[in-house]
Amino acid sequence: MWALVVAQFFYALGDGFLYPFVVFYLTRDFHLPMASAGLLMGLAGIGYIFGQLPAGYLTDRYGPRSVAVTAYATAAVSIVTASFMGNVWAWAVAYGVTLMMVGAAFPAIIHAMTASVKPENRTQAYSFLILSQNAGIIVGPLVGLSLALYQFQWIFWIDGACLFISSMLLIWGIPRAPAKPQAAKLSVPKRAGIPRWRSWLYFPPWKKSGFWSVALGGTLIGIIYSQLVSTLPMEMEHTVGILRWYGLLWAMNGALITVLQWPVSLVLRHWNRRLWMGLGTILYAAAMVVLGMSAEIFLIVIAFLIVTVGELIYEPLPPTEYAEQAPKGYGARYQGAGSFFSAFGMVIGPVLGGVLLADVGHLALWLAMGAFGVIATVLIVHKSPTYGLPSGQNT
Repeated sequence: MWALVVAQFFYALGDGFLYPFVVFYLTRDFHLPMASAGLLMGLAGIGYIFGQLPAGYLTDRYGPRSVAVTAYATAAVSIVTASFMGNVWAWAVAYGVTLMMVGAAFPAIIHAMTASVKPENRTQAYSFLILSQNAGIIVGPLVGLSLALYQFQWIFWIDGACLFISSMLLIWGIPRAPAKPQAAKLSVPKRAGIPRWRSWLYFPPWKKSGFWSVALGGTLIGIIYSQLVSTLPMEMEHTVGILRWYGLLWAMNGALITVLQWPVSLVLRHWNRRLWMGLGTILYAAAMVVLGMSAEIFLIVIAFLIVTVGELIYEPLPPTEYAEQAPKGYGARYQGAGSFFSAFGMVIGPVLGGVLLADVGHLALWLAMGAFGVIATVLIVHKSPTYGLPSGQNT
């Protein structure tokens, strides 16, 4: 378990250097307008979306070690390659491959963590992953800000080095899968005439409403959260001075989660999990409304604090839901499908936010994000799932 935690720390360390500043790289080095930068981030992020589903199948088929190690090593090579790209579309392809590999690693790592702990300790285990990721995020935005201004190429190399270290740690930390895992017997549908790609791009049956309510709510939360790294920094650049505050906001977010995630995870063991998730999503909605009230730094800090509390409550819980709902042999595929919908929201969010900000303005953008948070809350809490039924019978 601890190797997974440390590996995710290094992944997040590199991601913290790069991800918050990608939009500045596109607008400054490639001279793209804000809407075009958001669109390009969305196009590159398609890779992240579609890395999730085949990774779930491959993890159930071959084990999490092979998938996670290969994905992070490939991502390291790809992001370093992106640093040499002088053409914006070539850069987008290299960055998209990086995101696809990072997306492929996620369900494998979550599944490896699920297998390493008892069911009653899953939320706490996922909290350790979140804690380690945010410990890495504390450093990245603060140091990465100065590099983003003067030596952006170094950021790509730092991210690549961190991804490579993560892959090495996972070789040591995840046990090798058996030569013929039991999951392999479940991986291909037995009914004649079903194409093989249906196994690779697996979604749970629609009748499993417990999965779908969380997954669709996660899409809306992804749209909301993506605004913090796309439209919000662009607004701040013209109001309070992005160079002074933006990195500090993310460092504050990471520091609070690093300190508080473990004690919060102990509280989350009590009361109804769906209600905890609903509380987290409604806090996301409240933060978006606060951002719509004013672009002053005081309210932006308040909104970030509210988002942070929402993260502390919400983020460890969806993987626990998916793990409980998955039939035997389909654990990674459920994690991959759930992560797919969250990633889908993160990818379309910058495009949607850029269009709303450009065409209808500041207030409409943040009120729309608040409405998405309310809808996500209703989706998640309106119906509790039934666990433990055979495949295809969960309600």
